[in-house]
Amino acid sequence: MSSTPKVGAIFSGIGVKHVGIVIFVKDNMITIQKDNLDGITNTFQDAKKDWQTTTYSLDTLRNLYCGIVFANPK
Repeated sequence: MSSTPKVGAIFSGIGVKHVGIVIFVKDNMITIQKDNLDGITNTFQDAKKDWQTTTYSLDTLRNLYCGIVFANPK
């Protein structure tokens, strides 16, 4: 586990038990893909529409999820 993200990493929000994928990192900005935004168990058809790509500063992402850890690819 790492506190510094790399592209392709899976992140885990410590305080809210949420995960996502890191798709871009530059300086202090990070772009992630995340899903299950409605917080319910969906059918596969519904789940395919329940995701988004978002860019945050790393500090904002850490605050949003009450801490973040990254499982970086080697």
